[in-house]
Amino acid sequence: MMMSQIQRRSRTVAVGIAGLWGVVWGATACSADSAVSAATPAPAPGLPAVDTTWTARLSRALDSAVRAAPVRGASAAVILADGREWRGVAGASAPNTPMDPEMRLGMGSVSKNVLATLLVLQAERGRLSLDDPLGRWLPPMTHVDPAITVRQLLNHTSGVFDITDAPGYRDSILADVSARWTPQRALALLRAPLFSRGAGWSYSNSNYLLAGLVAESVLKRPVHEAVRSDLLTPQGLSTFFLDQAEPPTGPLASGWVGGTLNVMTTRTSTYSAAWTAGAWFATAGDLARWWQALMTGRLVNATSLAAMMTPVGTETYGLGMSRRVVAGRTVWAHTGEIRGFSSIGLHDPAKLATVVVLINENPAPVVGIATALLAIVGGL
Repeated sequence: MMMSQIQRRSRTVAVGIAGLWGVVWGATACSADSAVSAATPAPAPGLPAVDTTWTARLSRALDSAVRAAPVRGASAAVILADGREWRGVAGASAPNTPMDPEMRLGMGSVSKNVLATLLVLQAERGRLSLDDPLGRWLPPMTHVDPAITVRQLLNHTSGVFDITDAPGYRDSILADVSARWTPQRALALLRAPLFSRGAGWSYSNSNYLLAGLVAESVLKRPVHEAVRSDLLTPQGLSTFFLDQAEPPTGPLASGWVGGTLNVMTTRTSTYSAAWTAGAWFATAGDLARWWQALMTGRLVNATSLAAMMTPVGTETYGLGMSRRVVAGRTVWAHTGEIRGFSSIGLHDPAKLATVVVLINENPAPVVGIATALLAIVGGL
């Protein structure tokens, strides 16, 4: 089906005041300026004036950006400093099935922010130190220096090879889509380190598989259970789930890959292999509430948050989040991409506002769409 044939009317929910792997920042951005200007057209003679409320402007910007990209569908959410929320959708999940705000979408490597937060919280509670060597928590592994610290995993200074760069990795995942991968099977694809621990920086999904194993070793229970009990349930975030480790919590959006409807046929192999590096799903609304809670001190304390927001060396990556400039504003964010989905969660500390965009297609210009929304938020 051509993009012009897919329903693209955006729907909005305004809420009153109330309490295959990711890339750090690589999506090609569409023009934020054109998306915003197209979203606020002048009314034709004789017609009512265009609604200029902030929620209406966000809805028009999302609809315009999805059309201009174009992408199959998007689910987005914004939370302002005073607690006001907006949720909007545009485009389709599948032919004749429009996107719905209650659909869960794959977060890809935004999942890394979830795991980093869990481990930082455990360090805050004294159950481990971020400077513990892996050898304290994990058995010896080929191509993994046991002196690498938990912090070096979380900020990508470990030097550990990224298994997604291993020859034939993706072919192995897709050769048997019903296969359920363990982290040990995935890590068996490791090659020699890229550099000695602490001697450089390189984004590696392997770091967050190892960190997931550390979390389970520390807590003596499945990592998704710890995330739910320690972080999600206290904040009322009920739509999250770690795919293949637990069942979906609600309806899923259909994922598209390179213009082809994937219908999630590769979920078992793809998402079990991704695990704590990229397999979390959620609604855009709940993911926005996660970022807002984290960045306003409701998930970890101020000292822990400052550690997460401390980039390493000359890099912009801290612990599970990256500092970037978007729409002229300095934000903390993480992007993600996994088979069928693209994502971004970002927080603007100056405005104390959060923007989340989840797209049911990859590749997709998720940063550009978020830029269009942040430009509106920044002007409020």
